[in-house]
Formats: sequence, C-alpha cells, structure tokens
Amino acid sequence: MNTLFDLLSSAQNGQAIDNLARQFALSQQQALAATQALLPAFSLGLKRQVESAKTAPTPPDFFGLSGMPQIDAFQNAAQAFTQQAMQQGQQIMAALFGSPEMTKALSQLAAEQSRVAAPIISAMMPAMASILVSGLAHAAAPKPSGNPMADMMTSMMKAWQPQSNPTPGLDLASLWAPFLEAYQPARRPEPKDMFSQMLEAGNQVQKAQADAMQSLFNMWTGK
Repeated sequence: MNTLFDLLSSAQNGQAIDNLARQFALSQQQALAATQALLPAFSLGLKRQVESAKTAPTPPDFFGLSGMPQIDAFQNAAQAFTQQAMQQGQQIMAALFGSPEMTKALSQLAAEQSRVAAPIISAMMPAMASILVSGLAHAAAPKPSGNPMADMMTSMMKAWQPQSNPTPGLDLASLWAPFLEAYQPARRPEPKDMFSQMLEAGNQVQKAQADAMQSLFNMWTGK
C-alpha cells in the first residue's frame, strides 16, 4: 500500500470500489472515476492535518474521535455504510476540510471531473473518509517486531493513546505518530517516505484533476 489509491483499492478485501458502486448505484467505472476525483482532496486535507500537528503544543486529537465509538470501515464492509460509519466520516471531513462550504465546493469540482452527479459525490465522501482513515490506522498500527524503529513507533503510539475512557477496537484518533515521524528531518536513510507517501493521492489520478483540486483547496484555505 503506497498511496491513498492503493489503500482504497485494497480495502474490504479489495472490494471497496465495487462496494461503493453498489451502495450508490453506480457502474464500477463511475465509482472509480468518482474516487479518483476525490482522492486529491483527501490527500490535501490529510497533509494539512499532519502539518498542523507538527506544531501543536499537545498531542492532537485528530478528527475529534477520541472516546467515540469507531467503525473499522477499511476491513468491515458490512459496517462501512451504516449510519455510524457515515457519522464518523462526517467528523473526519469536518476536520479535513474545515467547513461545509469548502466540502461542497470540493464535491462539486469532483462531480465535474468525474461526471458523476454532485449529490452522489457528496453522499460518497463520508464513506470514503471513513474507509481511508481506518486504512491509515491499520497501516500505522504497531506490529510485533524486534526492529528498533518499530519499537519506537510503538512507544510513540502508546504515548498518544487516550488515558481515560478508551475506545475498544481500532483507534483512529491516535494513528498519526508514524506519519509525523516521516515528516521530520531525515534521521534514517531508508523508510523516510514510507508513511508520507501513503498520504499521496496516487499516480492513477490525472495531474490536471489534482492541480484543479489543489487550486480550489488553496483558495479556501488561503495557502
């Protein structure tokens, strides 16, 4: 899994895009076009979250999800389109995009680029948000290893775990330690880009589409 496109393509046992197509009454090609149009917006929003966290005075509660029930939409296709998953996705989108107006502008641009109706794009966005962030949490979750780098990531992740009222299951709110480490000045030669590359939209996204989304994002954020 090297990019957000790779992450989405591997979600739900490789069936996430097909599941999105069925859920929103699209052809597989339409669902693919819609997701590719939206991925630059999610990439930009996620990178913005990382940049903000680098200067935060305290460990961030990304997306405001700490203490909330969280759905593993990356693996669990049966729950990925439930009301709870949509609420989780809406919470993530609010953190990534800042305002309903910006979210609407991004969805309208994605609709123009993909030729999928804007209401369908808007309905898909929370599901995509939930799937992508759940996938990033899986990618960043510490795994048993004798590798010193893995041990360091484990300790960082534990340091960011909420200390009270822990949420069982996948902790989406504390997934960012490895991503922040990847954005620090290089201290090691090989895996510097492993996590930062995951926040890229993917080569499958047309450059013109990505550039247009970047311009719109810059206009709304002022940078």
